[in-house]
Amino acid sequence: MESGDRHENKITGDVSGTSVQVGAVHGDFFLQQGVKPVVPRQLLPVSASFTDRERELTTLTRLLDDDQRQGPALAVITGSGGMGKTALASRWITKHLDRFPDGQLYVNLGAFSADGPTTPDDVLSGFLRALGVPAGEVPAEIAEQAAMYRSVTAGKRFAVLADDADSAAQVRPLLPASPDSVVVVTSRWRLGALTMDGARVLVVDPLDEAAGLRLLERTVGTHRVTTEPERARELVELCGGMPIALCVAAARLSTRPQWPISHLVGALSDEKRRLEALSIADEASVQASFDLSFEELDAETARVYRLLGLHPGREFGVGLAAAAIDRTVLETEGALDSLVVSSLLTDIGPDRFRFHDLVRVHARQQAAKTEDRSTRAGALRRMLNWYLDNVAEADLVIIPHRRRLSPRHEHPREPSRFSGARDALDWVERELANVVATMHTAVEEGWWQEVWQFCEGLWGFFLYRKHYRQWEKTHEWAVTAARRCADPAAEARMHVQLGYAYLNTEKFEDARRQFAASLEASRTIEDEDGEATAWEHLGIVAQSTGDHRHALEHFTRALRLTEKTGQRRGTVLQLRRVGEANAALGRTQEAIDHLERSAAEALAIGDIVLHARAQTRLGQAHLTLGHHGEASRLLEEAAATLNRAGADPYHAEALEVLAESRLREGETHAARAHLRQALKIYRASRDLKAHRVEARIAAIADDTESSSGASPE
Repeated sequence: MESGDRHENKITGDVSGTSVQVGAVHGDFFLQQGVKPVVPRQLLPVSASFTDRERELTTLTRLLDDDQRQGPALAVITGSGGMGKTALASRWITKHLDRFPDGQLYVNLGAFSADGPTTPDDVLSGFLRALGVPAGEVPAEIAEQAAMYRSVTAGKRFAVLADDADSAAQVRPLLPASPDSVVVVTSRWRLGALTMDGARVLVVDPLDEAAGLRLLERTVGTHRVTTEPERARELVELCGGMPIALCVAAARLSTRPQWPISHLVGALSDEKRRLEALSIADEASVQASFDLSFEELDAETARVYRLLGLHPGREFGVGLAAAAIDRTVLETEGALDSLVVSSLLTDIGPDRFRFHDLVRVHARQQAAKTEDRSTRAGALRRMLNWYLDNVAEADLVIIPHRRRLSPRHEHPREPSRFSGARDALDWVERELANVVATMHTAVEEGWWQEVWQFCEGLWGFFLYRKHYRQWEKTHEWAVTAARRCADPAAEARMHVQLGYAYLNTEKFEDARRQFAASLEASRTIEDEDGEATAWEHLGIVAQSTGDHRHALEHFTRALRLTEKTGQRRGTVLQLRRVGEANAALGRTQEAIDHLERSAAEALAIGDIVLHARAQTRLGQAHLTLGHHGEASRLLEEAAATLNRAGADPYHAEALEVLAESRLREGETHAARAHLRQALKIYRASRDLKAHRVEARIAAIADDTESSSGASPE
């Protein structure tokens, strides 16, 4: 081409085949082979069952729109097999085709192929041909292929979907030269090494219930799902929101139009048959998907996978995992990392992990196939003992001075893992579901000693945090367990602890029966401390139902027994109970005498919670006598102590009485604030006292409105 005095010897535009320059020729004669312009469209079609994933699609857009990058945008979509990674990647690229006018490339890198992972040179040669390079001109060496690939892709805008990657080394040669291009990688591995190339990682989670139901509606029809809505929800739950599992379940239902959804739910409800039921002959199989990942594990990691699958709960920490496999925490961390990287385990927080429900079923099946019964029982025992030892340690921090029966409390760990009562309560709160599940396993195995010992250790937690449903269920097991152990002392204690749950929920007759059974069990072995506890709680039933005279008799009898046996903490308790009964009978000065003794004895033994509880009742008694200043002082101190100790329900009680003292002093605003705080505590634990506080707040509001609206006389 000629331009003024300049002569240029180049080709402009897209030219296919050999090009020959014509016109005046000076010097050498050039022949150039042009690359045929091709726009590849290799993406797999998006599955018809693809549902929602709007959050993930938005996240992917944000990750790939990073303006700070130097090269092409790179994202790794990771998750367990069957989680819908490929469908998500295809859907995102398809949704943004306008960003990739030069085409879309796809390759299955075959991480789990029977022939082994695809090599980069095979992929690059295919990509170059797809981009218009004649087959005969594709270099044989990987380095030359990569150089040509960079040249061909320079300045282009296209997308690459590298599916089922095995390693970062497979992916790196596939990165184009253009910063306007995008590479999306899917893998069961996290491929953290790709972050050095600017990759962002997106972990794909299961579908939520609503999305799972929409997937079912899309595949089996809305009418079928809406006809059995509860069973449809159960089906989504049993599939764990895993797309492949839901698609297989939907396919089975589609080929059996006469089957109700409940039929398949019934088959999936049996854990031993669940993975088998989630398969289609010669087609998709959830079992096969998990098998592929499992077979890639080294022997030790596979053992960890199998044994952790036996964990009764849904999630666990590294300490529990170490106990399960009988290794140190340091040794265990490496295996857990390997399982997370392979997407067989999900990390849900610092040192916190969870199996997908179906993966856990698979792990248990592998354990049943490989490990003998004694090995499985040993792992379960170690996990149970880990929870039980930590529950006992927490209990010693929550209520340090209580008389205990379980040998688990005899040799506390020094120093304790817990910084204080609230820390211990929070730990039990976090692990409660696991503890209850472990107790259920112990019931199934007939490990009765451990069952009631768990409940003795949980007493302080349930006392302060309530959780009545779990309280009642676990203690019903514990009463049976103590009876199976032929241990009347343990049985008496479990009756009391169960009865107190009934008492808190105003099931007074049920509570009375439990306390009477406790009294009977204690008398069979002449356990006077146990008898005192039973009489105390029979007194609480009487007090709660308005029979203050019998309450005083029962508390007085309990006090005599604790003084006789020298049970100092029991004496502190009974002194307070006697004081409460006297106060209810209008004997305020007698009440104050007993309550002051209770507070003094509590301080002497170092029990700050019992001291603060006695102060609360003392404040109430002084309020009755009109000593508002003294009442407020006692109640403020009690409330502060109980708050620090994590004794939330007792803190709320102190706040209630303090509110009344503030009202007497004319501080309505402060009274309301205290009551609202108490209400928040009661509501959090679903305590029935919340109704009482709500009514009191409403009454104060009515009184205030009446006063402000009254006409002067």
